[in-house]
Amino acid sequence: MKIGIMSDTHKKTGRAIKAIDYLIDQGAEYIIHAGDIVKKEILDYLEEQIPYIAVFGNNDYHLYRYINQYNLAYEPYKFKLDNHTFKLMHHPTKMFPLDTEVIVYGHTHIEEIVYNGKNLILNPGEVCARDTGYSNCMILECFEDRYEVSYYYRRIKSDFWKEYKKVIQK
Repeated sequence: MKIGIMSDTHKKTGRAIKAIDYLIDQGAEYIIHAGDIVKKEILDYLEEQIPYIAVFGNNDYHLYRYINQYNLAYEPYKFKLDNHTFKLMHHPTKMFPLDTEVIVYGHTHIEEIVYNGKNLILNPGEVCARDTGYSNCMILECFEDRYEVSYYYRRIKSDFWKEYKKVIQK
């Protein structure tokens, strides 16, 4: 299963839609949003396009009233997807203990792909392009013997996405 991962869309609905569409075009069957959604319209778009889960970030307090309308959760949120265990949060401090196979967080706006021999820790960076000038997202594929992470980035005002792929042996 190809799992799209994104975070920190903030007020940039257009950039969020471009990232969601790109992830779907790359074969994503499910999307994980690691918080700071900010705009309800982004949740509306996800709802129309693809199965997803999203957690609240520190800029999402106004979205709490929609928890029963969308697939939203409080951090840290543990779930199972395609026989793999996930922990999803916005704040990296919520990742401990490292008690799931895959850990996804946001908040820092900095891409991270780390494997410690037991846990795959991912931060997709920022869709909003506030800090870097690039929109970022990724796709994760989990296999018996490896993980394949495709990290995508696009300079704002460009329609061209670039890819960095990392294969991690278990």
